[in-house]
Amino acid sequence: MGFKHLVILGAGSTIATIPNGDKNGEFSYTLYNLLKDKCFTSFVKKVQAKNFQTDDVEALCNQLYKEDKLLYDEFESLVRKKYASLELPDGFTILDRLVLSLTPNDAIISFNWDDLVIQAYQRMSEYVPEEMLPILAFPHGNAQAVYDNKHYTSKRIVTSTSWFDSPLNMPVDEIDYKSDVFINSQWHILDFFMRNAQMVTFFGYRGPDSDEQDLKHLDELFAKNKICDKIEIIDKNLELAMQVAKRLERFKMQTNWLYPCADFWHSSIAKHPRRTLSAIGNWNYSTKTFANEETLAEFMSHVGPLIDEEQELLDNKV
Repeated sequence: MGFKHLVILGAGSTIATIPNGDKNGEFSYTLYNLLKDKCFTSFVKKVQAKNFQTDDVEALCNQLYKEDKLLYDEFESLVRKKYASLELPDGFTILDRLVLSLTPNDAIISFNWDDLVIQAYQRMSEYVPEEMLPILAFPHGNAQAVYDNKHYTSKRIVTSTSWFDSPLNMPVDEIDYKSDVFINSQWHILDFFMRNAQMVTFFGYRGPDSDEQDLKHLDELFAKNKICDKIEIIDKNLELAMQVAKRLERFKMQTNWLYPCADFWHSSIAKHPRRTLSAIGNWNYSTKTFANEETLAEFMSHVGPLIDEEQELLDNKV
């Protein structure tokens, strides 16, 4: 069992991946400005006609759940439709790069409802064996994830109606999502990596108010982690990354290394793909500069030999 790198994705990671829109020109939003999307235009009119406020989506969800279940169900259906529709552009994206930059000892934990990281994983598994890719998990559910009593996968892979849809963890205080078998299984994965990661990266995750209970839970888990050497926070600029660092400073009690990054390209993942943990505290570790406009073929020419080394080590252990 090797050392582990845990990457936690928030809405900002999706926005960074499709800054100019997805394959069909659709954009992603944070929870705070979600209702600006054209998908919700008719819904917003219905809500406003009934004098519900729309400035705070979290408060709106709670209010609709208590007072107008039909409108709440419509909103949840629209959220699922919106995030299930997003598609990666054809080019080599940040999420493709992220999937290839981590090892099978690592995990990508997405709090996003979209499945862009699943799409990236599927695309990259055509070039790299799945056993050489990181683990994926979705503690807040996923618009395209489905599961049965033993496995979970994506609707983009299976078409059978015997699978159950993943719930979406809407910001509703009264719903105990962790009682759901799928959500519970995803939290077990996150719990394990939060306790055992040598490095944690928050990418586009800002710890919204609706996640406060989740953050308290992660804080309790992280208190049991005695090996974490570094926490990185990636946002769209350094000022925002430092604001998030302030929000997440509860985790700094366990490590003295908390680094805000101005964007993905300033992160350890971008600088040391598949070798982030080797580079921690190793001042002699040479940094390879990777251009952000690299194609998949160019990137594979760099990481391909590293993957071959890892595969050889795995083969020798068998």
